[in-house]
Amino acid sequence: MVQYLEQLLLEKTKGTPSDILYAKWSYDKKVIPTALNAVSALFPHFSLHDSSHSETILNNIVRVLGKEKIAKLSAIDIWLMLEAAYIHDIGMVVPSEDLIEALKSVEFITFFKSLIENKKDNLHEFANKFEIVDKKICYTNKEFSLEVNDGMRFILAEFFRWRHGERSENIVNNPYEKISLDSPTGVIPIRIKKVLGKICSCHTKDFTDVMNLPFCEVGIDVEDAHPRFIACMLRIGDLLDLDNNRFSEVMLRTLTKAPTDSLNHKDKHLSIEYFRVDQEKIEITASCNNYDVANITQHWFNYLNTEITEQTINWNKIIPTKEFGLLPTLGNLIVNLKDYDFIDGKNKPKFKVDSDKALELLQGSGIYDSAFQCIREILQNAVDATLIKIWLDHNNGDNFKSPNCSEFLKFSEMYTIEIEMVDEGIENEWQKWEIKIKDKGIGISKDDLIFLMNTGSSGRNQIKTEVITNMPVWMKPSGYFGIGFQSIFMITDVVNIDSKSYFTEELQKIQLNSPHSKKDGAILIQKQKTTHSDKPGSKIQFTICNKAIPEKWRIDNKQQRYARRIINNYDPFANKSLDIEYGKIYDEILAFARKSYIPISLKINNEYKSTYTQNKKFNFFDSESSLELNIFPLNNGVINDTFTMFYKNQEVETKWGLKFLNFEINIHKDNASKVLTLNRNHIRDEYISELSKDFMNASFRVLTNLENFNSIFINDDDKVLGSMFINYYSYVYKFFLSKNLIEGIKLENFQQWQSYEFEVENNGTSEKKTMITLLNDCDIITVYFDADEDYKIKLDGKELSIISSPSSSVHNFLLFITKDYFKSFKIIPIGKGKRSDTLILSKNLIDDCPIEEEFVKKLLRKHKDTYSVYARQIIPCLNKYKHLRLKDNFLIPYVSNEEVYNGIYIPYPKMLSPYIREENLSSSVALKLVINNELIDWVYNNKYYTETTKEQIEKAYEEFCNDFHVEVLNSD
Repeated sequence: MVQYLEQLLLEKTKGTPSDILYAKWSYDKKVIPTALNAVSALFPHFSLHDSSHSETILNNIVRVLGKEKIAKLSAIDIWLMLEAAYIHDIGMVVPSEDLIEALKSVEFITFFKSLIENKKDNLHEFANKFEIVDKKICYTNKEFSLEVNDGMRFILAEFFRWRHGERSENIVNNPYEKISLDSPTGVIPIRIKKVLGKICSCHTKDFTDVMNLPFCEVGIDVEDAHPRFIACMLRIGDLLDLDNNRFSEVMLRTLTKAPTDSLNHKDKHLSIEYFRVDQEKIEITASCNNYDVANITQHWFNYLNTEITEQTINWNKIIPTKEFGLLPTLGNLIVNLKDYDFIDGKNKPKFKVDSDKALELLQGSGIYDSAFQCIREILQNAVDATLIKIWLDHNNGDNFKSPNCSEFLKFSEMYTIEIEMVDEGIENEWQKWEIKIKDKGIGISKDDLIFLMNTGSSGRNQIKTEVITNMPVWMKPSGYFGIGFQSIFMITDVVNIDSKSYFTEELQKIQLNSPHSKKDGAILIQKQKTTHSDKPGSKIQFTICNKAIPEKWRIDNKQQRYARRIINNYDPFANKSLDIEYGKIYDEILAFARKSYIPISLKINNEYKSTYTQNKKFNFFDSESSLELNIFPLNNGVINDTFTMFYKNQEVETKWGLKFLNFEINIHKDNASKVLTLNRNHIRDEYISELSKDFMNASFRVLTNLENFNSIFINDDDKVLGSMFINYYSYVYKFFLSKNLIEGIKLENFQQWQSYEFEVENNGTSEKKTMITLLNDCDIITVYFDADEDYKIKLDGKELSIISSPSSSVHNFLLFITKDYFKSFKIIPIGKGKRSDTLILSKNLIDDCPIEEEFVKKLLRKHKDTYSVYARQIIPCLNKYKHLRLKDNFLIPYVSNEEVYNGIYIPYPKMLSPYIREENLSSSVALKLVINNELIDWVYNNKYYTETTKEQIEKAYEEFCNDFHVEVLNSD
């Protein structure tokens, strides 16, 4: 059909000013196919995009319209059709300078990172062979491989594929400058070239963009061009390039491995068994052997169905004249999956979440403690949008180094989030409140609505992600919170939004309806006229309606204090409503504002309310971990839950607690989905280990800086507790701390603990002695546990006696620090209860093993009777089993390794128990003897005495089992 169209073009232009069109085409049909051959350099795994693809598109267009209608087209339309069919994919030709520029771009790094993180993407396996270091892509393996080389080519191809429509437009306008395509440009008016470029660009865009093309435009001579019509024909012809043999087997053989999607698309073409395209009907049948191929084929048929439907609806606004009649009818588009069924004959069966049921689950499952926690979702969206706006408005590349920097604090005051609550009164026993939340952020564009509509999908908004990539970690938005914006429909059925987008400058009125309302989740959008006086940002408005006098209510006394106050102040004779729900919203706003970087303004019934934002500051920011910290000494060193935890300035619940100090911790690293549970009330269990390491390193970087230490701990008593923390946890939690940090700690600067004074009873009188005095002067410390006596310390010559067990962490520190002053300890068990044991510490060597046989039995029984995560345990090694003793620095995972006495770190001999704790189906627990070659080999490889043999290990275990018989242990 190319020759047919060429002949028409020749006939229509011969002897007219339009003959330049034929001349231009005659040249381009020779040079463009040569240029298209370069597509395979970056896209060897794609279907052919050479002249055969162009010819197929033109054949399909002629089939759809018929020669009679084609003949009615103007010369300029025929020329545009020929040129567009050949040059629309020229954007897939990517010169080396564009590849180099892409590799350095923020957009590509962001795209690459998304492939590494998204395990479902078919390019993940190729991206995972690289890592991003300092915003640069590096090999994870130093050894070169062709597969890695091909993988990078596939990734670059995907990156440019999404942009190739716009690239085609740019190349059409500047062919030689962009790709050295020597196509004469002077003979055709620049305006006509731009029309062709826009037609090419639209073949990858939404249909709304196609309809924005001109319906009619002046062509050459007296003829008109119809850009919208030509673009529509190009799109249909392109979608119908479905037949077999569209992939080059030769090109595929040059690759070590092709992406699965490419192979599936190849099979998609091969699966076509019936194909009809004419002026009357379009019908296609595909028979697939593979579910993924069937899925891709069905998606392609869906694209075709959508395109034909859209064009049919708008056909009168597309065709040059009504003489063109109608598009062909879309007949059956059938995908057969051999040996399987598509449930509805169209779509691949898969699980979906019904919006109505999802909201019911949210309301009834306890995911949220309160429906009004959705206020945090809305406010967090406002803060996220505002942080991005501050970055875009004021970043100069060197400021905003920390949350406390003066530049950020100054600018943040200019972006106050305004909340207004208005009492709408009581109607038919229902109390109504109107709530408005206004921010000065980046606003919402039409594209943003796509992410807003899908629960939890905001983290996949690539445009926003590209901006966020360059922001400091502490300033980056949270990603997405909880179950997303849709949680607001837990408290209202309709949300109205007025928003202007920073990126597109669109001003829109948006009405969002709840999925379980009468409007069934409808989203209504009205575009508004806008001027530069309209600033970016969003205003969200909704109404809540609750029973004026609820039949029942529930509140959290700790978190919902204002709601509690409403209940306490309620008088049924004086008050018409018991507005607990209003109080809960007020409490949510106050909780959110507590540490928010962005000021929160609250106005209730035209009266401004305090939001306590003066407490928001954190004193220290650790850039390595992106943690903010506030540090306070504990009152009298009493141990309790001492951490207040925040994620991106919003408090989350925690049971963390350490000795000596109290902490407020603000987490900035990682997005909410990684850090928080679904309701964003708790830290995820799987994140605790990473957070613990970050926190310990951050706290030590802050505390071991002498200037910081002296600013945190003003008086001597507080310095004592600070020094105890540093000495204690630099040893106990040293496995958390980095090697450089441990080596850099100068403990000699933190010996203030030595001055701590104990009240000591000595010869009937009471006197104060410092901790260091007791450690230096005493040779023996004996700790007695007697619940009937009050805590006291007695001194008799060089013997110190401690009676009872206090809750003070200072006592724990005293026992801990004995490791530096005492050589040995001994535990004397008295009875079966641990609290009745007696502990003796000595500066002289009491015994090689501080444990008696009776205490070992006690530990074995305790392991059986008390829940333990692991089956086998580490126990003290008595002298008679010395060949079982392990070297001091042994490491073994998944084995219980509790200290024999909490707080004592004086080393003692250890061995692996021959018994494991086994729980059966009836939940009864017993010890079981398990000695095998693997155990003997491991003990041999980790032995304390180099001369010990495997035979001696086996004999020692045999002797141990005779002394500690399993039946006896299980019978007690």
